[in-house]
Amino acid sequence: MTKRDYGTGSIYIDQKRNAYYGRWRTADGRKLNRKIGAVRARGESDGLTRAEAERRFRKMQEAEERRPRPAAGERRTVDDAANSLRSKLTIQGSRKSYLGNCESMQRVHISPRIGSKPVDRVTTAQVEAVAEQMLEAGLAPKSVRNLITFLHSVFEHAIDKGWAVENPVRRAARPKRRRSGDVDPDLQFLTLEELDKVLGAIPDEVVTREPAPTRRGRRGPSPPVPPDVLGPVIRVIVLVAAATGLRQSELLGLRWRDVDWEAQRIRVRNAFVRGEHSGEGKSDLSTRRSVPMADLVVAALEAWSERTPYRAPDDLVFAHPQTGRPVDRSKLSRRFKEACRDAEVRVIRFHDLRHTFATRLAASGQPLRFIQELLGHADAKTTQIYAHYAPSEREVEMVNEAFARAPRSSSGTDAAH
Repeated sequence: MTKRDYGTGSIYIDQKRNAYYGRWRTADGRKLNRKIGAVRARGESDGLTRAEAERRFRKMQEAEERRPRPAAGERRTVDDAANSLRSKLTIQGSRKSYLGNCESMQRVHISPRIGSKPVDRVTTAQVEAVAEQMLEAGLAPKSVRNLITFLHSVFEHAIDKGWAVENPVRRAARPKRRRSGDVDPDLQFLTLEELDKVLGAIPDEVVTREPAPTRRGRRGPSPPVPPDVLGPVIRVIVLVAAATGLRQSELLGLRWRDVDWEAQRIRVRNAFVRGEHSGEGKSDLSTRRSVPMADLVVAALEAWSERTPYRAPDDLVFAHPQTGRPVDRSKLSRRFKEACRDAEVRVIRFHDLRHTFATRLAASGQPLRFIQELLGHADAKTTQIYAHYAPSEREVEMVNEAFARAPRSSSGTDAAH
């Protein structure tokens, strides 16, 4: 490639996109990297020749120098761009859970670090610094990838608005994804014995708690502690979660009309996410599926329907015993972990009860496609993590057949000796 004069920028070919790109520094010190156009293949008429790319590159540089730049006080910040994007997503009807995640990422990670910076002055190095700080703080690589994806959308939105001309996230490094099929070291679940212990640690009756002792170990005149009314409902939720694989939001949004006693199935139609009921799930498959109820689930729900005061078709199956509202998800998660500790078993997340369900099915020899449908996974790759828990007798047989004529005897000594 011909060397260009100093200060005029450079043209290069992105092999992956088969396109010409131009890099240059503007008069006010900004570093730009723009796509010029597709490379013309030999014998073809579409695309640009090198000479045509040079001419177009010159025009791009001249147009950029003529572009009026806002005064310092008029520049938009990263927070301005993020707020504008979230407003756009709201208008477009994005899920409330996704909007909540975007707001949380902006408030916790973006605003404290680069939120006040002009959106047209942020560099790739600053974006990577945000990711690095998150990893150092102990956040999961997936959380960092989610934030970088959101930041990419923020800067693309800023470009659409005319507030910026470059997206510094495009070339930013990000944590690698785990290869599909790899065993997730964080995959946690309970055995049936451990599940029995956890259920036994959750009270099945309303328990009246005594006031906490004072510092001197005596009972003080503190007001009486209200009775623990959540034990019975949480006990049923945990059992149903482990035996159906339903998500926490799907359980909390379940209504009695969705329980098909004759077909012995639960039809997933609603979810309770961030304080509101929604007919949308994580995927279309999530809210268009039904899961079979094992006999123990049927028995547990029948018994619970006799105990709860909320048993009308439109009532929540797992309504708060006093209010009829959904059980608080944070309390549910906390009480479940407390039960794990009380039962002296590994402390896992409530979400890991889905893994308990899926690994049990895989271990019993059920096809992954069947497990995918029950869990509501849109992508089969997500379900692939359970393949390592499936029976492997046939695999052992195939390996034995492959080495049936091995040059060593069964004792491990060389047959020639």
